Order: sequence, then C-alpha cells, then structure tokens
Amino acid sequence: MKKLILASVLFLAGTAVKAQQVSLIPKAGINISKQAIEDIDGEKMKVGFQGGVGFNIATGKNFSVQPELNYISKGTKFEAGNINRKLNLNYLEIPVLAKYSFGPAYVNAGPSIGLLISKKDEVRQNYGTELKKLDFGVQMGAGLALPLGIGKVIVDGRYALGLSELSKNVNVKNRGIIASLGYSIPLK
Repeated sequence: MKKLILASVLFLAGTAVKAQQVSLIPKAGINISKQAIEDIDGEKMKVGFQGGVGFNIATGKNFSVQPELNYISKGTKFEAGNINRKLNLNYLEIPVLAKYSFGPAYVNAGPSIGLLISKKDEVRQNYGTELKKLDFGVQMGAGLALPLGIGKVIVDGRYALGLSELSKNVNVKNRGIIASLGYSIPLK
C-alpha cells in the first residue's frame, strides 16, 4: 500500500511538471462526517480536521485536473442519554478531481481512495475491530478562487460519498461534508 501511495504521488508530481499551468494548493479545514450504518439509528455528525496539498493542472481553457494528498478525520458519534461515544477514523486520502471554472467560481468531482492509518473506537461496536484499510469513494463540490497577491485564496466545499463497505460484519459507509481554505500558488 505504501508503494501504491508513493507511486501515485510521484505520478501526480511528474504530471504537474509537464503541464502548462500548474498551481500548488496547501489547504486546511474541517470534515463533518457521519457513517451510514445498516440497522442502526442514532448516529450523529462528528467534526474532524482535514488538511493537505493539491496540484491544479490546467488541461484546457476552463478545465483542469486536481489531484490531492490529504489527511482527513472521519467517523461518527452516538448519543444515548447523557453518554456520548465516538468512532474516530484517520485516513490518508487521494482524490483526483475534474474541475470546471467559470470566472472565480468552479465545480469539481471525481474519485477518491483513502488508506486508514489510525482509529480510536469509543463506540465498542462489532464493526470497529474489523475495519478494512481502503475506502473508495466519490467527491463533488464547488468553490471560489479569489485573486490575492501572486496566487488565489481558495474557498472549497465538497460532499464525500463513501462507496466501500468498511466492515466485514456490518454494512457501514463513510459520508461527509468537507470545507477548506487554501492558497493557490502558481508554479509556472
């Protein structure tokens, strides 16, 4: 798995160097996540950190491809009376988004793959110890790229839809709303 992630990062960096217009985008924000769990009600949204770096690679007048490498905290929270319990899942995630810009606004969408790097289970459900390491999904969203200095301030919002079953025992899928703030730095 480490080789796959390293190969992906090297491929994306190589693609970025060959492209006409490339921007580096460091970013940080929050992920408001929840899990869709079969036959369980009462799960609530959990707020976690997300941050990373992306390359926006222009492929046409208004089109670009934006691969990213992000750290993202996902999971869920349950409330039972006065007791709150959480499942915190931390992923390294690589989304590759197709992006269409019109003026300062843009829309984007594309696949993502996440590698589970750690978990903290306060939920004590059967699926917590049997989680799969890979999470495949789709992200879609919109944002603004506002000129400031040599680059642009990026305000980005996305919905993340997990497609993978996370557990061998229970039907569980990640869901989330991602909001981030970044700065696009032109490299050429």
